[in-house]
Amino acid sequence: MGFTNFPNGITSLGIPTFGTGGIPPFTGNYFFVEEVTTAGVAAGQGTAQSPFNTLDQALAQCVAGNNDVVFLIGTVHVTATVAWSKNNTHLIGLCAPSDNDRARISASGATVFTPLVNVTASGCIFMDIATFHGFANASAQICWAEAGGRNFYQGCQFLGMGNATAAAQTGGRSLTIAGSGENKFYDCTIGLDTISRGVANASLELLSATPRNVMRGCIFQMLASASTPLHITVGSGGMDRYLLLDKCSMINCVDSGGSTISAAIVANASAGGTVLVQDGFSVGATAIATTGPVRGTGNIPTATTSGIAIALT
Repeated sequence: MGFTNFPNGITSLGIPTFGTGGIPPFTGNYFFVEEVTTAGVAAGQGTAQSPFNTLDQALAQCVAGNNDVVFLIGTVHVTATVAWSKNNTHLIGLCAPSDNDRARISASGATVFTPLVNVTASGCIFMDIATFHGFANASAQICWAEAGGRNFYQGCQFLGMGNATAAAQTGGRSLTIAGSGENKFYDCTIGLDTISRGVANASLELLSATPRNVMRGCIFQMLASASTPLHITVGSGGMDRYLLLDKCSMINCVDSGGSTISAAIVANASAGGTVLVQDGFSVGATAIATTGPVRGTGNIPTATTSGIAIALT
């Protein structure tokens, strides 16, 4: 059911050219997914002309380690966690690579589940995918859990706590990173700024001594109604080596009715590694960081604006 070329003029010399920078010529099978809500429409075959109706159908056909690709068209609604467990299996959104991708995975149904997506595989590429998660339920809810390692994300949005009740829980997260780490996140958006947050939850949390994660050109966003929400939190032993934030923006929308938060980043004194901020900025926070091993260099608009590994606490 899969195939390794596109028949309708969306390749260059046989190489797919989606995304802001194009994608490599994957050697595995290609499967297409587009949700169909019209009653009586038969399930597709996974081709561009006849897409699968669900992600589960496509994932069932993928083979771990085969460099298979799932192309997502439009929004798919899921009623249970998407378990991304096959190594070297990739997910690409077929949409304009904007800051609000229209290729999306969205939580649906009346039964609460978390996380929305759970990645335990390694060597995967995720591009131009948005995720939206949040139930009217007083439980800690996570949008995307990265628990594999050596994965690459570009132009993805992790929009968690997308409900007022969910956003009022201290354990809510848009993204968690655990596992063997060494992931790269380029031009991604972490957090939602359309639902107000008034408790000490976080857009991103590092867990389980995850090492050497890199975020480049990413946007952390929120709309706070108290001083306690965080963009990033790292507990005791939550990381190893470093989290590098290169040219990342941490935006709390204080000029759109939000409240100033105390700190953008809170790291435990025994976090296990260093949060490194390079050429970034924070808006709507009294400090970039107040505790823990958080260091900065380059052009960082704080009381101290330049130098080598200056402590931001």
